Amino acid sequence: MPATIGPFARALQTAAVMFGLGLGGALATANGTLPLAGISTDALDSKALTTDLSINVPTSWWVYTGVSVAQVTANLNTNGARLTDIEVQSITNGAPVLTVRMVRNSGDYAAPGGWWWYVGVTSEQLATLLSQNGARLIDLEPFDAGGGAIRFAAVMVSNAGASARSWWWYHGVSSAQISDVLAGRRLIDLDSYVENGAKRYTAVMIANSGGDFENWEWWLNQTTSGIKSKVQAFGGRVVKLDRQSDGTYNFIQVKNSGSEATSWWYYFGFKSMTDLQNHANQLAARPVDVITYLNGSGARRWDASFIDNANTSTRRMRNLLGATFLDSSGNPTRGIFSSYLKQLGGAVKVNLNSTRRSEVASSLKSLHLLHSMRRVAADTDSLDSAFNYYQYDATKGKDACPNPAFEIEANLRTNYDFETGLDQMMSISDNRTTRGVVIRYGGFAPLNATASIAGMIGTTLRHNIGCAYYNLSNDKYQPGSLRNDTTAEDLARIYEGVWQSGLLTNVNSAKDEFLESDNPSTGASADQQAIIDDEANKLGKGAIAAEFGSLVQRWGKGGSYDTCLGGTSTNCVTPVIIRSGAGLIRLPIKSNGFLRYRTYSFARFISDSPVPSWGGATSVSYSNAYAEAASELYRDEIRSALQTW
Repeated sequence: MPATIGPFARALQTAAVMFGLGLGGALATANGTLPLAGISTDALDSKALTTDLSINVPTSWWVYTGVSVAQVTANLNTNGARLTDIEVQSITNGAPVLTVRMVRNSGDYAAPGGWWWYVGVTSEQLATLLSQNGARLIDLEPFDAGGGAIRFAAVMVSNAGASARSWWWYHGVSSAQISDVLAGRRLIDLDSYVENGAKRYTAVMIANSGGDFENWEWWLNQTTSGIKSKVQAFGGRVVKLDRQSDGTYNFIQVKNSGSEATSWWYYFGFKSMTDLQNHANQLAARPVDVITYLNGSGARRWDASFIDNANTSTRRMRNLLGATFLDSSGNPTRGIFSSYLKQLGGAVKVNLNSTRRSEVASSLKSLHLLHSMRRVAADTDSLDSAFNYYQYDATKGKDACPNPAFEIEANLRTNYDFETGLDQMMSISDNRTTRGVVIRYGGFAPLNATASIAGMIGTTLRHNIGCAYYNLSNDKYQPGSLRNDTTAEDLARIYEGVWQSGLLTNVNSAKDEFLESDNPSTGASADQQAIIDDEANKLGKGAIAAEFGSLVQRWGKGGSYDTCLGGTSTNCVTPVIIRSGAGLIRLPIKSNGFLRYRTYSFARFISDSPVPSWGGATSVSYSNAYAEAASELYRDEIRSALQTW
């Protein structure tokens, strides 16, 4: 198999971010351990100059599975990334099929002096390439290229300047041989393979000294429960996993305490790469190791270890929501939660699971409002024109699920002009007038087109808001086909685009009318004022807390569903709740003695959170936890604004 060579050092554009704590899955018994003694006084790595296994500075990252060498190359260029891990998951038609992990090749994760990757090289070729490049390995993957011919996939970085390390690599060795040379060294990569019927290992190690010193252990032939036990006993953090053909694992862990402590997670048996990525995004985590294999039934699975990838504000929101919506093992099994806060004209302040597609109920009505006001600005519609909507259920009124079968003359209502209809849609969350907007413009397609124009790449409107997965034609809840997808980032994007006039101009007063319909208010809510009081008192500025709170400005739209993940109107399979909100908030600041404002777009939600029953104790607890987090989203920015007074 020919070698594939790829040095990539350019910084291009970025995409996703993420983060992590806890244990997931299961692991088996000890056989071959080498715990090293000593107490580390060094903190987590501040830069990924050794490896990226112990750095929790937020960065963009990507994982791809089932990809070719050419696809990896394309993704590296598109993402401005560098590889940190290669798994050869199979050989198909003589070509390697890969699972790879990459990080943005910039900032704290940059590889000074360059980096290189190769697939399908012999040990002799690899030695030559290391010498030619003046490089050291950070990942080494042995694989059978066919007929028992062992080849290697490798990632290497320049071993010069700040990146220079004393290091060693081995292949074709036994575990005893590794043990014999480990004094004063630390494994950063370990893999087993079979060559000529015997188990052999590859190993990459660095000098365990100075800033690279870690208390660490390595274990062989462990079950998932064994790993869990050893991690708990050591107080460790898993940085490398190697699954063997019998289903047992070899693994490396480092001490996770004191200045070395960070939130982290591991999980076994993801059924898809989407599941793995969703898990990481929900935890604001970054994978530091990903392995893939076929289980005993021949189904492909993925295991991963994750490290925290959050900034301080995002970490605070994750921990706040996680206290309720993560299970006892730290895994996201209690629905989806998301928080997003961006200073307009500035940085993203909170980015928790912001690109996860989810149902948010009536918060998505801001898209209907945006589309309508863009038509008004384009002079193809007018707010004083006639508006048609229908009464679907006299008892439920505005809260009814719009049933097109009831859209007949007898149920037609014409008592609102268009402006009033939009105001009702936003102020009292009227599902009838929301459906009226859809009818007015000929269905969901025009609204989805507006979402696309707005850059809302995670948004698709499929169903009438108010129906909550319910299919009126067959009395079934069908979330798979009737979910209105959107993301926290997409919802906030509407408000940023309106405020900054990128999505909506004020021709025909369209921008002003959007904000007027979107529940404007002046003065902090009671929950927000409590945070203002708390932060002002901590700063010794309690005397100005009331004035500060009175100047806060807000716009936005909330949403709420109690619905089902499957079943019928009389037999709900899994009751769930959805709570959401999105909009704008302006916080007063003082600049040279003058009052100014910082403006933020925001979105937050919980979605598909399972409860035993609607309105029961769990449902109330979840709703209260969401409400608390909704106000807490602004705490750090409130503190920052108060500091200017």
